[in-house]
Amino acid sequence: MLGSGTQTDPYRIQTPADLNAVRNNLSAYYELANDLDMAGFGNFTPIGTSSSPFTGHFDGKGYKILNLTINVSAANVGLFGYINNGGIVQNLGLENCNITGNAVNYVGGIVGYLYNGTVQNCYTKGSIIGQYGIGGIVGWFNIGIIRNCFSRASVTGKGRVGGLLGHGVSANAVVEKCYSTGLVTVTPDPNNYNGGLVGSYTVTPPVFDSYWDIETSGQTISAGGIGKTTAEMKNQSTYVNWDFANVWGINGDYPYLRIFGVPGKSGNITITSFIETISSDTSKLIKGNKTGQSFINKFYSSTSKSTKKYISSFIKPIYSSVEKQVRTVISRKVDLTSYILPINGKIERKIKSNKVNIAYIKHIFSSIFAKLPLLFSGGKARVFYFENLSHAGTIENLSRTGKLENLSKAWWIE
Repeated sequence: MLGSGTQTDPYRIQTPADLNAVRNNLSAYYELANDLDMAGFGNFTPIGTSSSPFTGHFDGKGYKILNLTINVSAANVGLFGYINNGGIVQNLGLENCNITGNAVNYVGGIVGYLYNGTVQNCYTKGSIIGQYGIGGIVGWFNIGIIRNCFSRASVTGKGRVGGLLGHGVSANAVVEKCYSTGLVTVTPDPNNYNGGLVGSYTVTPPVFDSYWDIETSGQTISAGGIGKTTAEMKNQSTYVNWDFANVWGINGDYPYLRIFGVPGKSGNITITSFIETISSDTSKLIKGNKTGQSFINKFYSSTSKSTKKYISSFIKPIYSSVEKQVRTVISRKVDLTSYILPINGKIERKIKSNKVNIAYIKHIFSSIFAKLPLLFSGGKARVFYFENLSHAGTIENLSRTGKLENLSKAWWIE
């Protein structure tokens, strides 16, 4: 696991094995580096017990733990079994969790038993089952605060069962700005300390600005909080004193925590492509026309200019960047087309001018070595005239030569 476990360099949890290793140092600082899918991990053992509680700092950083399965037969059940001495869990989401305490007490999604600590900016979705003291976020709560949390998990138990919190022990066990929507089921006695938000409190509940859905929870009572209809729960005006600028958001559904981003909505999207997309960014300074074409390969053109210009090639397409600055900038999409493959080129134009580059093939250079004198039979013929000897190498024995011209680069004459 990366990091050193300090406040400035926390351990960074990247895998299910890293998460499981948190129990090896219960007082350190941790943070999630990415979402974790626990589907292949198997049965997870809660982190921290009453004799060895978690006392450190766990920051989810807006990431989620998916498909967490816990099925145990010992009390204090949750991702964290027991937190004490000011331990903190924050910015963490549990989705599709299945947490079961078989015939045991103190079961919660985030924490089974929060003896002294803080849970904030967290949420749960899934199923949570236990006996007594069962809650969507926390099962049993003595001292600390649960702030800016919500649960949409179904919660089932025998007594002291709440959508968010199972049981609160003292006036120092504060719940603030939270809500729950999950189904709350209490069996066999449905009236045995159950509630839509909070199952029970030993004292007057210190629950502030918190709500539950009386329709989806199946509960019209709670030891704390205010019950609302589903429609009201999806209306921002319901949530008094909530910070919708920085902490919470709402978009026609239940509120969401901004640190996790705007929840996605399912749907079908159709994307049609004919061949390949051509990307073009054109910055155009004043009125003008621009045309480009490509029939085979796409290319990228970035062009800034002030007058009309056509660039074409019959063998390979041209990559063009024409620059000329004036004041107004107008962005526009331009269709660009080439014939075969792009040729990289850059044209800079600062004044009006026409430039034409023409090359036919290339000049052909040849070197001819001749040895003189030229002999002819009968002695009646002679060489009289030589011209264009500019690259002649050696000319010798010229006694019967009539005329030599263009000897500017002749190397040797005798």
